[in-house]
Amino acid sequence: MVKRFAVIGLGYFGTNLARELTRNGAEVIAIDNTLSKIEEIKDEVAYAVRLDATDEKTLRNQGLEDLDAVIVSIGEDFENALLTCVLLLEFGCRNLIVKSTSPIHTRIFRSVGVHRIVAPDLDMAERLATTLITTSIIETIPLTDEYSIIQVNAPPFMVGRTLKELDLRHEHNVNLITIKRRIEKQGKEGAEKIIGVPMPETRIEEHDVLILMGAQKNIGRLVKD
Repeated sequence: MVKRFAVIGLGYFGTNLARELTRNGAEVIAIDNTLSKIEEIKDEVAYAVRLDATDEKTLRNQGLEDLDAVIVSIGEDFENALLTCVLLLEFGCRNLIVKSTSPIHTRIFRSVGVHRIVAPDLDMAERLATTLITTSIIETIPLTDEYSIIQVNAPPFMVGRTLKELDLRHEHNVNLITIKRRIEKQGKEGAEKIIGVPMPETRIEEHDVLILMGAQKNIGRLVKD
């Protein structure tokens, strides 16, 4: 199923995020109140709409609450970004992400109930796009601009296969650090067990959580296979 997103605010971060999501196969609605920015991206996304995101009626008519996520990237005007977030939350937006440029703004966004807050840098648009597209990613801990430690739900193609069969390091250029395995007790899901040093004969189970280290692009390709 194609994932659907809206990016509100087409500055450097928003424009690159919209393009990266589109490159990853998503349907993107790009929104800004500046015509030149809409003209620049209209041929690269599914829809490009010029509107004032603080206009409640106009914003509501876009049906954004039905999307997989809405990303507000109005970095140059905090008041407009905040009002846009409040409106989207009132509409019932189920996954609202906002770009924040200062700690105090982050605190305010968090206080009104924004679901996720990101601080942009040169590679954040690419990393956020990968996370949004790949639902199996649980958490990302950046190590450098390129490398991260990432928790992912075990992809279906790995279930039932041993680490020796998968050969992640040579086949995908990714290192497996450890596995978190859910343990059932008397037919009910119990605590997680950490498999400290997985061995070549360790077999991946259906509900395993894998702790991987490598380049974000390599891990992204792995969990999308």
